[in-house]
Amino acid sequence: MQLRTFLAKDMKEALSAMRAELGEEAIIVASEKMKDGTTLLRAGIEGTQNAAAALEQEIGRPTADTSLAVEASHSFDARYREALVMRLRVPRSDDVRHPRAFDRDQLIGVLRTHRTPDALCKAMADAAEESGIPDLTLALAAALDRFMQGGSAANDAAGTILIGLPGVGKTAVAAKLAAQHRLAGMHVVLAATDTQTAGQMARLEDFAVCLNVPLVAASTPEALSEEVYEASHTGAFLIADGAGCDPRGPLSPDLVRFLGVGRLQIAGVASAACDAEEASDIARALGKLGATKLIVTGLDLARRKGALVALACSGLGLAQVTASPYLADGFEMLTPLSLSRTLLEEAPLRTAQKVA
Repeated sequence: MQLRTFLAKDMKEALSAMRAELGEEAIIVASEKMKDGTTLLRAGIEGTQNAAAALEQEIGRPTADTSLAVEASHSFDARYREALVMRLRVPRSDDVRHPRAFDRDQLIGVLRTHRTPDALCKAMADAAEESGIPDLTLALAAALDRFMQGGSAANDAAGTILIGLPGVGKTAVAAKLAAQHRLAGMHVVLAATDTQTAGQMARLEDFAVCLNVPLVAASTPEALSEEVYEASHTGAFLIADGAGCDPRGPLSPDLVRFLGVGRLQIAGVASAACDAEEASDIARALGKLGATKLIVTGLDLARRKGALVALACSGLGLAQVTASPYLADGFEMLTPLSLSRTLLEEAPLRTAQKVA
């Protein structure tokens, strides 16, 4: 596999450049938001047998396994690279996708099968019809493109703080973000703001050891502000794991002050495995709290994708999605075309199960 690196001001431009050079069948290997706000995207086209060597050459690490006595951080690097290589080696279907003629009623039926909110169903159908594209998949992708926004990075941010409901996977997301930035060559600091919840600090400690990154306890907004200041002066990127909360209800005064710490970008974390109407309300509330991007978890648990559609079209920049609880699996990017294909390909299965 010949890997190419694209650097653009945002994800949309990076994807456009990738598609222009490599086509729609390009495989995204990794993507990073740089500290200056630009987007770095690595992608390639499947075809050669030496995918592992190509990926290793791009990352700059050897393909051969090292001694069993390597440090924990090196062990994680190997697992992370192996996970990326395995994604490249996943067998792809040889079936040619046959175009499906655009049908408004069929599109609305598919979206409703996924339990997409009615208002959003109509908006999607209207936008797809207005696109004038005769292919159903591409028309839906065009409609999604009008509503979806890429995750943005604050140019002056020294880090990010995660906020979301309890149990949506914020701690795992914090670790995945740390792994992503660390393997991009950045210094990373993990910060625990919730030191009272049983097991929260211990779990972050385990992740920090695995990633070989420092972990700091910031149990007060003042302590977190000091850690942000220290990180910014040492060139490190700080990732704060916020306490679980319901963004739709009154927040504790302490949590409000945590969100007000300077130079931290607020990132909302929401699960795709929930009711779509609830997802819309949660995304709206996260935006009012100052979240500028959204990370969606639980794609592997969501059999119906209505919540994913609602979150993707909420107006918050959709930064990344995760379809695995495992740290080494990292994040995936969700494009309008990939979401369109997912919705249309999985809908018949859901309908068949409902009939059965």
